Amino acid sequence: AMLDGKAGKRVRLTIRDPKTGKTADIVTKPISAKTENELLYKRWVERNRRLVDSLSNGQLAYVHVKEMNSESFRTVYRELLSDKNRNRKAAIVDERHNGGGWLHNDVCELLSGKRSIKYMPRGQYIGDDPFNRWVKPSCMLICEDNYSNAHGTPWLYHELGIGKLVGAPVPGTMTAVWWESIGDYVFGIPQVGSMDNRGQLLENQQLEPDIKCFLTPDNLLQGKDAQIEQAVKLLLNK
Repeated sequence: AMLDGKAGKRVRLTIRDPKTGKTADIVTKPISAKTENELLYKRWVERNRRLVDSLSNGQLAYVHVKEMNSESFRTVYRELLSDKNRNRKAAIVDERHNGGGWLHNDVCELLSGKRSIKYMPRGQYIGDDPFNRWVKPSCMLICEDNYSNAHGTPWLYHELGIGKLVGAPVPGTMTAVWWESIGDYVFGIPQVGSMDNRGQLLENQQLEPDIKCFLTPDNLLQGKDAQIEQAVKLLLNK
């Protein structure tokens, strides 16, 4: 409570060592809750990446789609097609805890590349064409708090047969919303329904994963991720 409203301001803290009883003053700048959440998110992604590296012995790439927007797509594109990941056998594309946006076509186009050429200078493999798309196997992690386009993206990924879905069922919420603000109030009005080629609206169509797997509080407290473990097993068996 004493640090409330102090973000970005110099604050002096007196720290007492309970063993010796000695005290020391340090000066620091507290961060905001938003900044803290961003640091926690980055730590979570790095933890997942290290877990995939460990479980797959460095054979699989891992990327997380934070939001369905341009910035997130550029991050996924840069990481997935980096020198580090290009030569990996397959990719886990994690879009859990994603609040939506408008990125389904971009993500699915990136992941649906079909190899046409291997580049082999003096017999050494250095890459594939198309160079700007992922041409190897992938799977997508989904969960129950995906919303809006985070429902539409895995739906399209599965509809196009790009790869398997792993995780928890996603509620059917793929309807475009028009957002309005009046003073301090912000509200959304559902506007554009998304209809599949069978004449069914995606709204209220729950998306079922190919491999259903739920995370439990004990699982998380132990530093495990059963959904990532299932995704690694799936891709290494391909």
